[in-house]
Amino acid sequence: MATTAQTDSIHVLHVDDDQRFGDLVKTYLETIDGELTVHTEPNPQNGVEYIEAEMIDCVVSDYQMSDMDGLEFLEVVRDEYPNLPFILFTGKGSEEIASEAIQAGVTDYLQKGGPEEYELLANRVQNAVTQYRTKRWSKVTQERLLQLYELTDGFYSLDADWTITYWNRQMENRTGLTSDDVVGENYWEVFPEAVDTDVSGYFYTAMDLQEEIETELYYEPHEYWTELRIYPVDGGLFVHSRDITEKREREQEVQYRNELLESFAGTVSHDLRNPLNVAEGKLQLAQETGDFEHLEEVAQAHNRMRNLIDELLHVARGNELDLSAISLQGASEHAWNTVTSGDADLVVEDDVAFEAYESQLRRLFENLFWNALDHGDATVLRVGALDDGFYVEDDGSGIPPDHRERVFESGFSTGTESPGYGLSIVNGIVDMHDWEIAVVDGTDGGARFEITDVELTST
Repeated sequence: MATTAQTDSIHVLHVDDDQRFGDLVKTYLETIDGELTVHTEPNPQNGVEYIEAEMIDCVVSDYQMSDMDGLEFLEVVRDEYPNLPFILFTGKGSEEIASEAIQAGVTDYLQKGGPEEYELLANRVQNAVTQYRTKRWSKVTQERLLQLYELTDGFYSLDADWTITYWNRQMENRTGLTSDDVVGENYWEVFPEAVDTDVSGYFYTAMDLQEEIETELYYEPHEYWTELRIYPVDGGLFVHSRDITEKREREQEVQYRNELLESFAGTVSHDLRNPLNVAEGKLQLAQETGDFEHLEEVAQAHNRMRNLIDELLHVARGNELDLSAISLQGASEHAWNTVTSGDADLVVEDDVAFEAYESQLRRLFENLFWNALDHGDATVLRVGALDDGFYVEDDGSGIPPDHRERVFESGFSTGTESPGYGLSIVNGIVDMHDWEIAVVDGTDGGARFEITDVELTST
């Protein structure tokens, strides 16, 4: 039988070996209900052929016919079209025939009579076809949805006893468990790791309160992010699970880039502020004293700012840096020359050699020196070697123990006017080298920064 679209028109096949009665039924039905189009066949076998060739919505058949009775005709139709509406409309009525018809799967049973019976027949045809189409399209929609879920998202269903009743292909791919492995099994026994988690909490809430739940969560046992939609249905739950790991990773990447840009902006402003202060101070001295030797230091400060900008852009673009052989004494003294130290002194206790990214190491020393001068009011700074690294300490006010874990956080500062980037920059440079850094009490009561896990070489 050809398929038909879901329209208002209803195509009826009427089979009755009394041609005159067939014509009468056609006339009545089409007059009573303009949506009905009736085709009459006097022979049941011709009726079967018509069903195969045309789009039929409902069959109306007599019971007592010469070649094949109505129940035999029904059996033939049901073999090929088990759900097609079939109404037995007969002049021979008995409880026995009605019982046989119902057992054979007839949709409805109606006895012939006066004109009012045609009204009733038209109504029965409408009801039967409406129910048929509703079920049919519901099934088609469900099958299409299931096909879509099979191709895209995870989908499974649970009954009221938490037994898995359906498990689609995406869930098989995601968990490694086939439908044969899980259907008919208790969900919590198949996935004991989900017990007492957010997943179980959402499932029980949806089941107990019959509330639809939509949420996003990370399912640690299988290491993926999922968008979970739980739909209560009669006797259980439908669960739609979409893997959104890539979406989450993209969101985290955007967040990371935004944080990186914010940090980069803070780093640039922080690291440029110190040489800019030097340049401004030396320029003012040159203007006040007329000693143009100060301008040489202004030029040095400007050159330092230019180099800082180039270095920071180099790192921000993800370009590789080159390791260089470093002397602890040379690197620390070089950085000290760019710091406005006032009356403070730098003492290098001993020297040691190692490999580092030279420009970044200079930034590390500069930020540690400025931190000691600006925040610790230090007058003496000391640099020395450790067994597996080096230290920078001062004689200033030190860092309280309860702040030592947070001083390396971006934006954290004990000063109201400080942006809190200096030690965060230091920590980033330490990480870049795969070193470790810790804050302890200095020898003279100030702060001591110990950088360890440095691979030392001979000087």
